[in-house]
Amino acid sequence: MFFSRVSPGQTLVSIKAAQKRKYNRMQNRADNSRKTASIYAKTLESMNFLRQSCKRLAGYAIIASTSDKVKQSMANSNPFFRLEPKGDSSRTEAIHEESQALFTARKKPHSLLLGVVFTSLKLTVLAFIVVGFIAMGLVLGVVKAYVETTPTLDVAQLTISDYTSYLYDMNGNLMSSIADVEYRDWVDIESIPDMLKNAFIAVEDVRFYKHSGVDFKRLFSATLEILGNSNSSGGSTITQQLIKNKVLGSQRNYKRKIQEAYLALELERIIDKDTILEAYLNDVDLGDRNYGVKAGAKDFFGKELSELTVRECAMLAGLTQAPFRYNPRKNMYQRDKMEVTDERTNQVLSRMYQAGFITKDQYDNALTEQVKIVEISEQKQMYEMAYFVEYAISDVVTHLLEKRGLSNTTANRSAVENELRTSGYHIYTTVDPIVQKTVQDTLSSWDKYPSLADTSKSLRVEVKEDGTVIETVEPQSAAVVMDYHTGELRAIIGGRNEPMVRKGINRASQSYTEVGSSIKPLALYGPALDLGYSPASITYNMEGAIAGWNTEKGYPSGGLDSRYGPVTFRRALVSSLNVPAAHVLMDDVTPAISAQYLYALGATENKINVDGAGLALGTSGFTPIQMAAAYATIANGGVYQEPLSFTKVLDADGNVILDADEVRDTHRVFQKSTAWLLVDMLTDAVKTGTGTKAKINDITVAGKTGTNSDYASVYFAGMTPYYVSTLWVGHDYPVNKLKKGSSGGNEAAPLWQAYMAKIHEGLSDKPIIDADPTSLGLVKRTVCSVSGLLATDACKNDENHKPVTEWFLAEKAPTTYCDMHVTLSICSAENALATEFCPENSVSQVNYVLVRPDHPLYQFDDEYLLKALPTAIRTELTTDEFIDSIKICTVHADGSLSIFALKTQSQDLIQQISDYLKTASNVPPEMSDQIKDGIANLQVALSGYQYSEIEPLYVKLSNDFIALQNYMAQQTQNNNGG
Repeated sequence: MFFSRVSPGQTLVSIKAAQKRKYNRMQNRADNSRKTASIYAKTLESMNFLRQSCKRLAGYAIIASTSDKVKQSMANSNPFFRLEPKGDSSRTEAIHEESQALFTARKKPHSLLLGVVFTSLKLTVLAFIVVGFIAMGLVLGVVKAYVETTPTLDVAQLTISDYTSYLYDMNGNLMSSIADVEYRDWVDIESIPDMLKNAFIAVEDVRFYKHSGVDFKRLFSATLEILGNSNSSGGSTITQQLIKNKVLGSQRNYKRKIQEAYLALELERIIDKDTILEAYLNDVDLGDRNYGVKAGAKDFFGKELSELTVRECAMLAGLTQAPFRYNPRKNMYQRDKMEVTDERTNQVLSRMYQAGFITKDQYDNALTEQVKIVEISEQKQMYEMAYFVEYAISDVVTHLLEKRGLSNTTANRSAVENELRTSGYHIYTTVDPIVQKTVQDTLSSWDKYPSLADTSKSLRVEVKEDGTVIETVEPQSAAVVMDYHTGELRAIIGGRNEPMVRKGINRASQSYTEVGSSIKPLALYGPALDLGYSPASITYNMEGAIAGWNTEKGYPSGGLDSRYGPVTFRRALVSSLNVPAAHVLMDDVTPAISAQYLYALGATENKINVDGAGLALGTSGFTPIQMAAAYATIANGGVYQEPLSFTKVLDADGNVILDADEVRDTHRVFQKSTAWLLVDMLTDAVKTGTGTKAKINDITVAGKTGTNSDYASVYFAGMTPYYVSTLWVGHDYPVNKLKKGSSGGNEAAPLWQAYMAKIHEGLSDKPIIDADPTSLGLVKRTVCSVSGLLATDACKNDENHKPVTEWFLAEKAPTTYCDMHVTLSICSAENALATEFCPENSVSQVNYVLVRPDHPLYQFDDEYLLKALPTAIRTELTTDEFIDSIKICTVHADGSLSIFALKTQSQDLIQQISDYLKTASNVPPEMSDQIKDGIANLQVALSGYQYSEIEPLYVKLSNDFIALQNYMAQQTQNNNGG
């Protein structure tokens, strides 16, 4: 350092000059300090503005922490600077006085180099401070922008979590819970043990009850990490985690942190700590789809919250950091890494002990405690009655969509199903658990299933994406039981065995299979009876072209039996004859009308083939549930009731959101008389027809078998006084056929009987439709089974087609007698009409069936016609003309020739008298009446061939006519005066 030599005067001046320069420097520093203070004050003002406008935003903690450091840095760099409150006018004077007091005259000259260095350092620090404040302003601007874009805080949404929904059986007993991808079970804070609450607080937010939503110390640390690498780690309080989970999502960046902190401060200003903790503990992700402590305790430990040990509480709390990594089930049974879970649990226990939540003894005991983990999650276990449960959920979704006027799209169904699974609904189903179990057990244990034509197709193996192997035995089966009095489904069995996976195929509701002849009461005979036909109406079981039947042969194959010829509707249905069914469809009902009836019975329109095979032979597709509803319509007196699997649905607060009685589609399809007749006919089908193996002792059974084309599957649909049930048996892939000869009567009916007999044990018999047929407008008539008209004695003589006594609608009952049957006495001597002269041992009664051109049977040649009707004669003659055309026996007695002459003479006499009476006048009434009576009596006799009856009547009438002529002649002579 260099010093110049000066005089004393010069020294004093130099000292004063130095003091002045120092004072000027202090003034400059003071000015700079004032500028800095002004900047800082403005910063504080901006902070205050943000704090007031944004309501204690999250950035406050950062700014508050940073500002302390800045003030300390300024104080260190400038000992003369003191920050005073804004607006203090004495600030400058205080600084000046302080500077005067602190600085005294320097004895030694000041080093110029040191001053330059010192000044440079101070300017550098000041520059850093100014740049820091500028950067802080920019940060504050960004913070303000993020806060302004923060989502609206919906407290109700934060404090209400998703709820698990529950299903109950028909008796009101809990049968299953349902959840979506998240399994939840809400529990009030009062029901959560303190030990469990403290475990979460210890590891997640030990100062939970002390802060106001944000732990500034932890948040500042997390913020530094964000500024360093744009990836936050920790620092969130329980309140902030709740905000993240329910509002902001899991994205990890400084924007989310700022918004999270701001909303946390807001939330704690609005609701209390216990409410926040309750919401958090019911929403926290614990892994394996478990959300909330109650769900986690139940799934991992199989316990209620009140049963949890200290270690189990700590283990649950430890899962929140990394649910997948610390998953106790996976680590114990799959990864063999239970030590990972145990180490994390021990960390939680240590924090609980350090926080004073547990004693030393509790801590030590918990460290050595062995925890039992449930190996298979309840969520992966199949719930009981799975087929019914899953259908009921789908059924409720469908009707909620309808009630809300929403389209039945995949997206809408998914949304409503999610609502159903997460809103705490209570679904009261119609399932009878005893019936459901009985039917399922019977289908699973049945050992008489038909074999397949290709036995190599008897087992199907499917490997799922997750590696699960599903083995399906074939053939499969599906069954439905429905209470037709209420329209409620009692059992839904979607497969031969209980399902192995959730949401697998439910054949009872999802498989549209052919139903074979089971369709006939629905599509043919029911509509025909409604149109005025009767069970005695005639159709034809003969191989001949049917108008409208578009196949190469022109009529159906199969379904014929040895009873060729005309058959009644009843016989055609009972014996399941296909050709008569085709005739009924094409000749009597028409495909269009048939299809409309099926739609009214609940069939899906695009599954119905509106053609001969689809409607008469059952190649259209139905689900077993649809078939049950259709048959239930018959048993219910012709009124369709939509089959529902629920009675009502309540929300979490007990409000009814769906009521079966309000949404069920109910409408009449068949007249009640039609339904009664169908039940009567179907009862015969079980008593004497193809369904005999469905009989149940002491219980009335009515039903119809079905065998699908080429033995693809078999069917039985039947009813009792209590239930309707439908059963399908077949391969899931119809290309794989059952063995040749399989039928609904032999394969389906016995299995149907097996489970239906069990569920009817102890029940008494009663009519399916309890009604007097006469009250339904029905009357009985005995009719010819060939012509369908009132039967004559000649009809009764037909050994091949005896008359039948049947029910008719009164207004549709026949009133005319059969004109097809004729019974004649034939003499075997020359196969001619016998007379009274033919000996008895050569005379027999021969029945003839006259088939005229306007009759459907006339189209067949004589050989085929005689196969159906051995005494049929194709003729254009009337009955009388036909009789007159037959040769009279000439072998026996002379009188055998005179009868023909006598009949001719008698006809001529009748004609002669009729002509005379037309022109005669003033004929005495008594003579006229006598003549007319004689003509009537003779005509009756002429219908037969008894000479002894005709001849005396002829003679008497002839004599009476002669007497009349004589009388009239005498009267004429008297009138002329002679």
